[in-house]
Amino acid sequence: MVKLQSLLDLSTTLTFSYYFCSSMRACNLENIVNGTFRAMQYLQSLDLSSNKLTHIRQGTVDGIKANLTYLYLQGNELETISDGTFNNFRRFEKCALYTPFTPKAIFIEYITSFFSSFHSDLSFNKLQSLPDKVFSKLNRLKILVLTFNNITSINKYTFSGLSNLTTLLLIKNKLTFIPKDVVSYDHHRNVFFFRRFLHSNAIKTIESKAFDRLRLKQLTIFDNPLSSLPDRIFDKMENYTKVSLTCKNLQQLPRGKYVSQIECAPSKSLHVILDWHQSRFRFAFARSGFLCRNHIYENQSLQIKYKNCSLCPVGTYMSADGNHCLKCPAGGFYQDEMGQVEYKRCSNGTYVSEQRSPGTKATDCVACPYGTISNETAEYRACRCLHNFYRFDRFGPCTACPSYGFVCEKYTAILAPDYFWKWTDQSEKERFRGFVNNIHSFGPRYNKSYSTFDTLLPKPLKCPHTKSCKGGIDSECHQGYQGTLCAACSKGFYFRFNSCLKCPRLAVTITSSILVIVLFVAVFLMVLWGDSRRADNNRTVADVVMSCFKIVIGFYQVIAGIFSALAKVQWPVVLISTERVLKLFEGNILQFAPLSCIQTSLRLDQFGKFTMIIVMNVSLVGLIFLYLFLKKRYITNKKDLDEDQKVMEVKSLKKSCYRNIFLFLLSTYPTTSKSIIQILPVPGACVETCFTDHKSDCIFLLRADYSIQCFTPRHSLYWLIASILALYPVGFPLLVLFLTYNYRNSQENKAVSFGLRVFFENYKKKFWFWEITEMYRKLILISLIFLFGSKSLSQIGLTVLTVSIFGVIYTLLRPIKDKFEDRLQTFVLWIIFFDVCLGAVYTDWDESQGEGKNDSIFVNVLFVVLNASVLLLAIGKGILHLKSIWKFVTFNPIRCFSFLRQGVSHLTNRVVKRTGTSNELSPLLKKETEELH
Repeated sequence: MVKLQSLLDLSTTLTFSYYFCSSMRACNLENIVNGTFRAMQYLQSLDLSSNKLTHIRQGTVDGIKANLTYLYLQGNELETISDGTFNNFRRFEKCALYTPFTPKAIFIEYITSFFSSFHSDLSFNKLQSLPDKVFSKLNRLKILVLTFNNITSINKYTFSGLSNLTTLLLIKNKLTFIPKDVVSYDHHRNVFFFRRFLHSNAIKTIESKAFDRLRLKQLTIFDNPLSSLPDRIFDKMENYTKVSLTCKNLQQLPRGKYVSQIECAPSKSLHVILDWHQSRFRFAFARSGFLCRNHIYENQSLQIKYKNCSLCPVGTYMSADGNHCLKCPAGGFYQDEMGQVEYKRCSNGTYVSEQRSPGTKATDCVACPYGTISNETAEYRACRCLHNFYRFDRFGPCTACPSYGFVCEKYTAILAPDYFWKWTDQSEKERFRGFVNNIHSFGPRYNKSYSTFDTLLPKPLKCPHTKSCKGGIDSECHQGYQGTLCAACSKGFYFRFNSCLKCPRLAVTITSSILVIVLFVAVFLMVLWGDSRRADNNRTVADVVMSCFKIVIGFYQVIAGIFSALAKVQWPVVLISTERVLKLFEGNILQFAPLSCIQTSLRLDQFGKFTMIIVMNVSLVGLIFLYLFLKKRYITNKKDLDEDQKVMEVKSLKKSCYRNIFLFLLSTYPTTSKSIIQILPVPGACVETCFTDHKSDCIFLLRADYSIQCFTPRHSLYWLIASILALYPVGFPLLVLFLTYNYRNSQENKAVSFGLRVFFENYKKKFWFWEITEMYRKLILISLIFLFGSKSLSQIGLTVLTVSIFGVIYTLLRPIKDKFEDRLQTFVLWIIFFDVCLGAVYTDWDESQGEGKNDSIFVNVLFVVLNASVLLLAIGKGILHLKSIWKFVTFNPIRCFSFLRQGVSHLTNRVVKRTGTSNELSPLLKKETEELH
């Protein structure tokens, strides 16, 4: 579209001499320079409509000859038209001026200028009155259109001079009175006022002789508040005259002759025929409720085009473009009158259903259904739903939002965050999506084919991991999660404490894996080194290391298991930062350094982890036995040792191997038992998951890994293997109890007795069995509470009860003999009690009030300090012990050199004495330490 602000003298640049038509519509013109059209002398049609012209000055159209027939100025902002501007044009057939506001001054100048026009259209302005004799010079005017103005009165001088006028349109004004002699009678001319359209005004009174001098063909005065008509008003009308009037308010019909055709309007029989000239003004009829259709009259070789206009029926209204009668939409709309340009609204709290649509009377509006707001208009639905209500039918009742699983907004129920559903039929999901999008459309252009959703929604299922499910129609997972219930981690993420965390850099993961292996190897080496080193109370350094190791690793195993099992608890946010340390001390290399972060193809599900743990246990124990067998043969075959030395070395070898086996099995017992129990088909191991209310849509998923479906051939295979190993969680502690009872003081099997010291060495003699109690405590807290499920309140109850009972019993009995280790174990038990109580407090956290996390600074700091203090105390004790040794070395260098010389001498003489219970250095160290103090 051209965007101009003025027109310059085009004759200086181009030649338009033979232009017959010029359209400058909607060019954003604000001014026309004089002489612009000087070169367009043969112009017949000029369209300057829809611009921003405010003035038309004399000389604007100079140069155009008298051939100009059509002039369009509608849609401007004209304030003045200079007098005489168009006096040169005598052949106007149509002039149109649709302006937003036409004051009286411009109106008079405009009318006096177009005195020879055939058609004059002044509709859609704001004219309030017509000056007397304003049309006196328009003796050639045939059609005068004054529709959609605010004209309130006319008199006998208003239309004087219109001797050739055949059609007058005064539709949609504010006329209240029609006087007699409204058109002056000319004795020298026959006045053929063929059509006079006065309907849709406010006419209350018509004088008796108002239409006497007119030879009318059609007169419309309906849609006016006429309560009476003067007698004999129709007496002088011809028999072909058709009068349409409003009858419903008339108290009685006027007396007189009824030669003309009189009908009550609006009615279906009312028709207005517009010829070719009159059809140009069909929009005036359309805006008054008439639908005009094209027709052709054929008579032999003659074809006459015309428009047949009839009123829009009840229940409909005229469209804005005037081309259609639109049905009143379902909802809060109806129309009980014909020929209307808009609908009527139902009263508040009522609506028209789709079955009754379109509404044709007020009684078609019925009360809105249950669950809707009754003090508002219905609009394009059966009233708005109440807050937190939803509907599956645009024109149906609303239902209260379910207590869980859904978010109800804008009259729809959508899957809530932290919930998952699964569509059995994708076409139903797309239909529901269309319904949701459609019901969110509040205007008239909603899609009727998506007004209802008559299929049951999938069943919402609580996602097992917090912040894993986005909700919504597609039930998408948050970043890092995937699969059914969003319970599995996606590529680049690993699972920790019921959350999927982003994998660290590859170098960090590999380094961590190496460090954890080195750490555990270092512990075993320390035990080997400490076998021949004495500590206090006739205990070796190895005994002290193993005792502290059991307490520390047992503590972190328990709290790691509790944190993982109690998924409903919102633990302090700092837990995520410390999870790698906890998994380190849990003793599970697969958890501390997940292989999936190193290589995606190495991602293991629960069955894979179970296999790896069992294989690792069997392999390491087998390797130790293999080492024992090979080393024993090697010692036996050595020729430089006598039989006593060989016996001593074999005994020492057996002690070391047995003790390492028992220490390893004790360390891995909780993790191994947990992996077995999680696969066994015991109550709680598999979770029934139903995506609908039909049992046929239910599946069973392994609680430990929701990516695994239970009761499949693969699950049956692993179930069989786990069943064979099911005795291990309960049987291994009983086996240890039996062996300890029989061999703890055995002189015949000193190697076995030495190996079993792992289980009883740090306890008082009468509590030699206490390690078995500890093993069952770990079994309950790490494995069994997992089977109750995070939704069960009995899970947290059992946990609190277990830690309380064991804590109280231990505090009363104090079975550990060393004071430091006893206090450390007591401290550990009560920290576990604190953690569990903290979990109980934050089990019912309301996620709607925040992020669903315990981010209290005090709680987080206290949580870190208490749980880290166990490790710090154990490390501190070791540092103090090393400090005492260093002090001895510092103050007694000569004695240390003497011991070193003696050691070299022993090696030179190849004298090996390994009893595992005594050495030469320890008594001397002890003695020198006493001397220092």
